[in-house]
Amino acid sequence: MSNKSQDTRDWKERLNDYMVNDGPKVVVIIIWIIANGVVFGERFYHYYVDRKDVFKILGHGVTFARASAGGIKLNSALLLMTVLRNFLSWLRGTFVGSYLPVDKNIIFHRYLAWTVLGYTMMHIISHFFNFKVISTTTNVDDLAPLGIKGAVPSATALAFTSLPGSTGHIITLIMVLMYSSAIKYIRGPMFNVFWFTHHLFILYFGITCFHGASGLLEKPNFWMWFVGPGFLYTIERTLRIARGNQDTILQLAIAHPSKVLELQMKKSTFKYKSGQYLFLNCPYIARQEWHPFTITSAPEEDFVSVHIRIVGDWTGDLWNFLNPEKKLGVIQENLLSAPDGSAIFKIDGPFGAASEEVYDFRTVMLCAGGIGVTPFGSILKNIRYKIELQGETNLQKVYFYWISRDKNAFEWFNEVLAALEQENLNNFLEIHTYLTGQLNVEEIRNVMYGIDAEQDQITGLQSPTHFGRPNWKEIFGQIGQRHAGQTIGVFFCGPAVLSKQLYKMCVKFTDSTRGTRFKYHKENF
Repeated sequence: MSNKSQDTRDWKERLNDYMVNDGPKVVVIIIWIIANGVVFGERFYHYYVDRKDVFKILGHGVTFARASAGGIKLNSALLLMTVLRNFLSWLRGTFVGSYLPVDKNIIFHRYLAWTVLGYTMMHIISHFFNFKVISTTTNVDDLAPLGIKGAVPSATALAFTSLPGSTGHIITLIMVLMYSSAIKYIRGPMFNVFWFTHHLFILYFGITCFHGASGLLEKPNFWMWFVGPGFLYTIERTLRIARGNQDTILQLAIAHPSKVLELQMKKSTFKYKSGQYLFLNCPYIARQEWHPFTITSAPEEDFVSVHIRIVGDWTGDLWNFLNPEKKLGVIQENLLSAPDGSAIFKIDGPFGAASEEVYDFRTVMLCAGGIGVTPFGSILKNIRYKIELQGETNLQKVYFYWISRDKNAFEWFNEVLAALEQENLNNFLEIHTYLTGQLNVEEIRNVMYGIDAEQDQITGLQSPTHFGRPNWKEIFGQIGQRHAGQTIGVFFCGPAVLSKQLYKMCVKFTDSTRGTRFKYHKENF
């Protein structure tokens, strides 16, 4: 543990330590807030100062309506940018990737979506206020600055029969469907509903481009905000469709304990790095559903594999399709097509992920919760191949922590871990497995009276299994002392609760004044 306790650090030291992990995120958020302020403020000022003729009629109803419209344009354009997975994967490999938190793209996507919703509510409320003001005006000539001639329109006509009003209500309905289906409790069990309703974004952008076509107050310009991101998104989708339609062969399917399905597939053009992920589609189950899975094979292997935990409708259908007899072990081999003649699988990817940055560090902590071990399966295999081919790796020390409720889960990568233990040059790898679930009486007896004292009775490894949860405070303190003055990469994949604990530990034990830094990386799909 650092000699300087958490309580004695001044605010500058605390800020420096905080910025080690959150610096890029804070910078992006600040720039984003400033950009929103500039766009919102410019439109507000324009209608408050430069368009006094309009302001005299509508008051702050017009300033907030037009300012919020500017915010909608900015954040809608950014929404598309955050889902350009190929572009972001490419960006990760450039110098920009060192300063841009590309792993936070989905989180930022949600921030943008809620911001658009907030601006939309402001826009709607402001315009309903404007409709009331206009409809209660007695002299139509007073409405000339608004481009209204003839008779004074009613509020109902403005809201439902005018082009801005009718398209605005359609856009609002689209947003209600998209936002409600994106809620976690709907998105998880009913992914199909989420997938189809979320693709209403095409209508959202298309109709919004025509929403201001009447040009009552200003020329429509939403298309100017949309054209750049829209062009990039079109290229992205074209590339993904072309790449996803290439032939894929299911070489081997293995049913592991704890209802985990391992798929080994072959695709001639698929090249990837350890730690990356792919999207998987099974047309026989659902032609339009693509699900992200971390790659568990190493680039040196002649196949690409994923480990899938059976938890939802799609994974359940996949399990029943490939393993109708509910047995363990090899369940399919060299499967070319589904019963209906469609391709058995389609693969899209690979895509960049936080775990591929493992080799940027000399010392790393690989922390997994349950099925979250998958990216580290690929990394550990890759390390093994590098040792066999080169005799060493860039990594000097690897601390591997795997927490699981089910003891059978440790069988998934047992062979890889056992081989690494045997080839543990300079003791570069430390394996720590933690079992949090309960054992039955027979299992307890086997642990207590195991014949082979050199082999753990739970995992079969030389490293003993710990029972209960890790004491992260003690672990980080010890590693901080051993590697004082170094930057230690902490990589995690697993439950959100555990992620928060590890993040807090990284901040707590980072001491930038002494040069000891724990840099946190979390898998985000």
